[in-house]
Amino acid sequence: MSSAALRQIPKWVWWSFLPIFGSLTIAYAGYLTKTKKWLQIGGSMSAFAILAALGGQFWLVYLAVPIQFAIAMNIKNSYLIKSAPRGTILPTERSTAQLIASIRGQVDINKCSKDDLVYILGLPIAYSNNIELIKAEGHMFIHLEELTELADVPEKLCQTIEPMITFNYYEKSADPIDWQRLNVLPMSALMELGLDRDSATLICHERQLHGAYRSLVEVKRRTGLPLGVYKHLI
Repeated sequence: MSSAALRQIPKWVWWSFLPIFGSLTIAYAGYLTKTKKWLQIGGSMSAFAILAALGGQFWLVYLAVPIQFAIAMNIKNSYLIKSAPRGTILPTERSTAQLIASIRGQVDINKCSKDDLVYILGLPIAYSNNIELIKAEGHMFIHLEELTELADVPEKLCQTIEPMITFNYYEKSADPIDWQRLNVLPMSALMELGLDRDSATLICHERQLHGAYRSLVEVKRRTGLPLGVYKHLI
């Protein structure tokens, strides 16, 4: 479901038209989403309306009705995003991306999972695979343009999701600590890191015959070993 989902109006919003108790719907939205501010606003407005009614000031009660409805409509989109299951509201528009980011925070491209790319950023699986492949090869993205230049993500799509993403850089130690160890460590060192003798022999023999591996995908293709055998080295 795309940001078109934000066009729906929850039933509790319509109940905010009720005099006196309509503002409790704002508190109800706060209760469902654990938003303290909404609980306070709804409770305070409801208390004010009750006191006004008890004092015979019914004009104040009815004056509050459009105000509480306006507040309910104002928080509606935030409510939908907070209460939506993962992956049901995606940023097909930049304004939606900004709202989602303000509520759920940004996604770190260099640390996020493929599920985050697909079900939070709304990237098609093909582009998510490209990003994962480049990350697996040890590259860290440092700016938005690289998603287009290196992972072939359309520029327009990048501009849409820009408010939701961040590019944090993580220092690497001088020693190889990622999959590139499969290209540089001798068989004995690979075995010390947990590889069985046959797998370590095959990996080293293949790279001696045909050169360094260019990616994890290539390791799997050239050796036939399942990723689980050397996944702990990534």
